[in-house]
Amino acid sequence: MRRRTVLSMAALGASGLLLPARARALAAADGPQTLAPGVTLERSTSAGPVRQVLVRLAAGSSTRPVLLQRTLSSPRTPAELAAAAGAVAAVNGDFFDIDRTGTPDGPVVLDGRALKASADPQWAVGLHAGPDGWRGRVGRVVLQGSATVGGRSFPLAALCTRTVPPDALALFGPEWGAGDRSLTTVGGVELEVSGGGVTAVRAPGPVPVPAGGGVLVATGAVAEALAATAVGTPVRTDVRVLDDALPPGSTGFAVGARLEVVRDGVLAPVDETDPTWAALRARTAVGWTADGDLLLLTVEGGTALSQGATAVQTGRRMLAAGAVGAVVLDGGGSAQLVARTPGDTEVSEAVVPSDGAARPVAHVLALVPASAGPEPRSVVLRPVLPPGSGGATVFPGLATLVRVVPLTASGAPTAGTPVVDVASGAVALEDRGPDEQGRARIAVRGLAPGVAALRAAVGTAGGVLAVQVLDPLVGLRTDRPLSLSAAGSTLDVVVTGRDATGREAPVDATDVRVLADPGVLTARALPEGRVRLTATAGGPASTWVRLSAAGVEVAVPAAVGTRPVVIDPLADPGAWAVAGVRAEASVGAVEGPALRLTFDFTVRPAEPGTTTAALVARVPLAVPRGATGLAVSVRGEGAGGWLRAVVRVDGASRPVTFAARVDATGWRRFSADLPATAQEVLVERLYLAQTSVAARGAGALDLARLEAEVPPLPSGGGPVARRPRPRR
Repeated sequence: MRRRTVLSMAALGASGLLLPARARALAAADGPQTLAPGVTLERSTSAGPVRQVLVRLAAGSSTRPVLLQRTLSSPRTPAELAAAAGAVAAVNGDFFDIDRTGTPDGPVVLDGRALKASADPQWAVGLHAGPDGWRGRVGRVVLQGSATVGGRSFPLAALCTRTVPPDALALFGPEWGAGDRSLTTVGGVELEVSGGGVTAVRAPGPVPVPAGGGVLVATGAVAEALAATAVGTPVRTDVRVLDDALPPGSTGFAVGARLEVVRDGVLAPVDETDPTWAALRARTAVGWTADGDLLLLTVEGGTALSQGATAVQTGRRMLAAGAVGAVVLDGGGSAQLVARTPGDTEVSEAVVPSDGAARPVAHVLALVPASAGPEPRSVVLRPVLPPGSGGATVFPGLATLVRVVPLTASGAPTAGTPVVDVASGAVALEDRGPDEQGRARIAVRGLAPGVAALRAAVGTAGGVLAVQVLDPLVGLRTDRPLSLSAAGSTLDVVVTGRDATGREAPVDATDVRVLADPGVLTARALPEGRVRLTATAGGPASTWVRLSAAGVEVAVPAAVGTRPVVIDPLADPGAWAVAGVRAEASVGAVEGPALRLTFDFTVRPAEPGTTTAALVARVPLAVPRGATGLAVSVRGEGAGGWLRAVVRVDGASRPVTFAARVDATGWRRFSADLPATAQEVLVERLYLAQTSVAARGAGALDLARLEAEVPPLPSGGGPVARRPRPRR
């Protein structure tokens, strides 16, 4: 049975005169936003500029912090993990082996059981519920265990490790997942164990760990001792972990804590000569207050609106939030915070990732509300475009979509038939029926400039939304360039209008007429208010797309496919300097023409952290405006590594990724995406990175033809936008 929303128009009177003022107050309200019982989200911007989002879980809340991961070697985005668990907020967790196994760097302890640990002591932060709120503790986690194979006993060097040390034995349990264990070692042997005995002897590889069993991976002298082990040989493992990060008997969790920034209410010592901590970049931190509140902080970095923060600055921000203890979690492109705004069934990004897109991570720290009954306790009204919780805006004669969702006590959507009314002549309401999740949608159509307040109720639960009707429409634009990759590809765009004062609002797709060359692309309106363009040409091809609404028309350039434009042939070593982090590097010219980046990542073999070798442009290279990507040709030696570039996008430096692993030989062309809305892009450096200490080596890469991938947009100004004169 189709659920219908009941609409009514309240008579104008005293209440109708008061509601617009209340609506304006709600729209202008600033402060923490409630996500669930005891969970608030607060955004702020400071000089720099620096933008941050702080999520606070109040002591005594029924919402709980949870460690989410699929398996240790299966990275997922924070949004994927949070959605599967019904979380209202989540941040990235520990540093992890990004370009190899995907496993976290530090230990993992869950409900009193170690899933990952090392015989070498590692720092961890443990989070648990105390009698007076949420508590954190930084301590050491140490593996103390052994494996006995056919009467011979060997100490265990690690449990589910990213790197098996030389001449050592490591145990991998089912929590490891599907990761390839050959990436944890060079050579060696592995023994599959099930039912108390050896079931297979082979080279380390991707064979899944048997349920209820394990895999022993041996290197060096230990591998030589175990290589001839017969199938059926009895095996006994003794795994003990000393854990100072959690109290005995705790049901909390602990993850790696590479850097403590707040200790006992003051800044902890930080090595500010280490570029990992001294650079301005995106950061994530977790902390706790004396009152038992839990704090999740993400500082946005590498965007035009936020430069990021150093580790010390991150610590100061946690102190300002009331933290008595805090540690920095993974940062850079991994620094992410997602949240579920009341009325949504899914989480969305609360900060812009510095990579420009969500990055899969090893695990996340999430806040999961306790289950609540299905009874509606409130109703939220939210404009569909743009997504957010503020007021709605609309033009006279045009419509904007509003979603109306009853919420439970935990802030989750629930069933119910909302009754929606408006006490104003500025707008009219149209029922658009439920969306794919069954949530009611109302089209609010502007009638005359002014302010209106929509009120919705389900039983005793209610909510209100301010609606501003702007002046008449005078201009149209799209929210992004109309660039599609190939035949069959799609692009969903929001058509935005403006009035004579410059105020803007989205225009519902059903009110927009789109005319385009069907031989290049087609267009159709989506139920959620966007226009979907579908490429029909293979490209490269170009056309003009005409948009019209309420008598206003504009022509927008569009393209399918791209053409390569050489930015630098990479033939002159004098145009490039070199830089290395925990590495030595040099550059020279070779036949091709090409530049040869020679690197040695073995100069500081025991120091933790990422090693990099970079070509640094002496003069940053301008990328043609409108480019959708970069490309470079690379001749590798199969040594692996992570190939990236640093680009300055609208004044902010950020990395883009060509390849997670350069492990092939011979020439290969790699490409990387650029932000669709960038106005100015400069290439600052090209670099190779190695995150694994065990995989550090020396070698060379040849690089040739740095190119921009540029859509062939039509030239000229296009047809002139116009607003027809009314007929007399």
